Parts: sequence; structure tokens; C-alpha cells
Amino acid sequence: DFWFADCLLEFIETKKVITLPQLERLMIWKLRRGQFRPTLMGLIRKNLPKNVEEVTNKAISLVVESPKNIGEAFKILEGLHGVGPATASLVLSVILPDKVPFMSDEAMDASIGLPRSYTASRYELFRKALSAKAKELGNDWNVGLVEKALFTAAVLRRQELS
Repeated sequence: DFWFADCLLEFIETKKVITLPQLERLMIWKLRRGQFRPTLMGLIRKNLPKNVEEVTNKAISLVVESPKNIGEAFKILEGLHGVGPATASLVLSVILPDKVPFMSDEAMDASIGLPRSYTASRYELFRKALSAKAKELGNDWNVGLVEKALFTAAVLRRQELS
């Protein structure tokens, strides 16, 4: 998580881009943290390095310009092989952790329930639910912290049951 929250963020703030090896590392982080989906890494590796840098630069520039551009940035990122709403949310959560929650299965289940559906409209419903919860909890909370709390609670619950 240190690499994710500090090293990658510093690189993105400086370069305004994510490289293919960094996108692969983000995918490894995502797969280790949540449900393993073996085909995703293969899809990520189908991307050309130059294309990853161009696409991520465009998406990052949009959200840095204005967080209101999150939806458009999602669409741009989803142009990469293996990147859907969940991975797009992961990429953008590095840059705007207080405004873009990672679409983890655990936080989705706790906040909006089933069925799990990885679409832009489901993400928006998820983001709004986390935003409402952050507002309810007070000024020290944001959507990223709520996602992490819900994820952690789910992991702890699983450990207690095993």
C-alpha cells in the first residue's frame, strides 16, 4: 500500500502518466486485495506501453483539471484492454483518493448490495452511497476512507468466520 499511496502518487503528480509496468502492478494489487480474476492480467499486458501512457495522461489531466471530469476520465481509461469501471476507479483513486473511491467488491456489497455489476451507472450509485456515508460520519471522512473502512470490516468479518 505504501507504493500505491506514496510512490505511485508522487510519480503521477510529476509525470501525469501511468506506465504499463505500473498499470500491471496496480492490477496485481487489485487482484491480491479482492477476487482473483486470472484473465485480467493477460488483458492488461495486451496494451502497448505508448498507448497506456497516452490514455492515462489524457484521463489524469482531465481529473486534475476538474474532479467533475471523473465520468469522462473513466470512459477514456476503459479504452485500455482489461480496464473496466473497477480498475478505472483504482487508477483515479490514486490521484483523487478523497473523491474517487476504489470499486472494491467488499465496499460495494456493504454500501449498495447485490447484484455486483461493474458498470458506470453502478459505480455512480456506489460513489453516491459512500459520499452520503462520509457526510453522515463527519468532516474527517471522505469516500476513500469509507471504502477502506468497509473493505477492512469485510476482511475482518471473513477472518472471524474462518
